[in-house]
Amino acid sequence: MAAALPAKDWPTRARRQASARWAKAKAALGTAHARVANQRRDGIHQLTTRLAATWGTVVVEDLNVAGMVRNRRLARAIADVGLAEVRRQLSYKTGWSGGRLVVADRWYPSSKTCSGCGTVKAKLALSERTYACAECGLALGRDLNAALNLAALAADVAQSCGETRNARGGAVGPGTRAGRAPAKREPRKRGTLRRKPEAA
Repeated sequence: MAAALPAKDWPTRARRQASARWAKAKAALGTAHARVANQRRDGIHQLTTRLAATWGTVVVEDLNVAGMVRNRRLARAIADVGLAEVRRQLSYKTGWSGGRLVVADRWYPSSKTCSGCGTVKAKLALSERTYACAECGLALGRDLNAALNLAALAADVAQSCGETRNARGGAVGPGTRAGRAPAKREPRKRGTLRRKPEAA
């Protein structure tokens, strides 16, 4: 039986210096990852800006994302979308434009409810992409049916609040100063400088 070596005599494995090709490949991979991340971020900003500027009321669903990520077939696609970031940006951008963000409850059956008669199905498998109502005979796409139900929810919320105009229509909304009429911001032309008005 060999005697154990003291700690000072343990053989040390020298760390090999990385090659130039390895460093080049690592830099290229980092550039590709950064490019994809920037494209995703830009796409989310453009989408949320367009939604907030176009519509006075925007409806989102409070989904169980943690549970959806557990499905190994959907996990990567759901994680790539960035649902929390979309909701976060919509929450402050709708305030900027004087709109309103309505969050549907997690248990609101938007997909299971018939948009025609209001009948709620007990179960609806994820593989069923077409919603077929047994009561009224309505048949349409599952996502379109859910969108119609969420639009009806937004209309109910708007009627209960009593205010449907946004700030650009003349009503004072969040972020507008009292006494000032809201106005759309025009982009500044290139080459022009902002100068303070000269005192008379």
